[in-house]
Amino acid sequence: MEFVAIDFETTAFADDGRNEPWQLGAAVVRDNVIVERREWFFGTAMTPDYEPIMDQWDDFYPVLANRRLVAHNTACEKTILTRLAPLTKWGPWTDTLRLAKARYPKLPSYRLGDLCETLGCVPEFEGRTWHDGLYDAIACANLAIRLQFP
Repeated sequence: MEFVAIDFETTAFADDGRNEPWQLGAAVVRDNVIVERREWFFGTAMTPDYEPIMDQWDDFYPVLANRRLVAHNTACEKTILTRLAPLTKWGPWTDTLRLAKARYPKLPSYRLGDLCETLGCVPEFEGRTWHDGLYDAIACANLAIRLQFP
């Protein structure tokens, strides 16, 4: 089984009132092993030193297209990708938040970090921590593997 765990970091409705992606992390998983890690940084009003997201389309699209996509609470990732390419069929999708709630219905928290700590799959990635797109994508991949997805 192969899938790509992804995580966007966004400006969260910053000064200009728009929620724009500024980082995308991706962890490609094959047979329960992360075989590739990728990340992209995108130019926004808050991060003007990077190229705009559509200028990097040819780099990140092949990593995501025609693959099973996994994210923790897929709404953000689905919204961003659909907004970028409304006619592209992304996925199929798996949401590790929903998967965790189904497998462990009585946990006190379903936040990505809390789930990874509870299930013993916190990423070891020097210099990175939570709310970094690549770190969170790796955490999501680890969580999907630990939840024995699919």
